[in-house]
Amino acid sequence: MKITDLIPWSGSGRHVGPQTGPVDPLRALRQDIDRAFEQFWRMLPSPFPEFAPSAPDSVRLDVSDSDKAITVTAELPGLSEDDIELSISEGSLTIRGERSTDRKTEDGGLIVRERAYGSFQRTLQLPDGVDADAASATFKNGILTIEVPKTVESIPSIQRIPVQAG
Repeated sequence: MKITDLIPWSGSGRHVGPQTGPVDPLRALRQDIDRAFEQFWRMLPSPFPEFAPSAPDSVRLDVSDSDKAITVTAELPGLSEDDIELSISEGSLTIRGERSTDRKTEDGGLIVRERAYGSFQRTLQLPDGVDADAASATFKNGILTIEVPKTVESIPSIQRIPVQAG
């Protein structure tokens, strides 16, 4: 066993699949310890709360700023456009949605459910000088793209100043 196997990662980059063999008490103990450490670290306040998602499995975002618009790209796999609600209020963009799950049971077997489901929300502050009324959004292959144009006054204009010999 490597020392890195003992380090509790927050679920990203390491996948522990369902157990297929007989119950291994050391594996179960390790999973319990990992879960306890993950819960402990989630309870501590974030040193940078403005960058922390609102939930551990929250919406992952990319935000880009061009001369003409702010573009927000969000990963929302497994959702349809009907599951997503967008709003802009008082300079904040809010992405809300709900991941639903299939309710099925099977007799005589164990079902392992590792996919997250439930409602989620992510809010981010938009800069001044955006035109919320002209915002648009597209959703394709689990990727939501939101474009919020900047107002004409906020688009920087560059004026060249001629230099004369003096």
